[in-house]
Amino acid sequence: MDRPNQQNPLSIDQRIFEAIKSVRYGAVEIIIQNSKVVQIEIKEKVRFDKDDFTKTR
Repeated sequence: MDRPNQQNPLSIDQRIFEAIKSVRYGAVEIIIQNSKVVQIEIKEKVRFDKDDFTKTR
């Protein structure tokens, strides 16, 4: 996720929602320190069918 535009920053709620919407398979991890959100991590998985492996060989 890119840094917010300084003219139109997204709220933390909006950034979390956008992170969730952007992931098809994976996880969104919210890092909290001193009761404040300090980081949002997106881990996305890419899944392949068995057929995908036989086509590339």
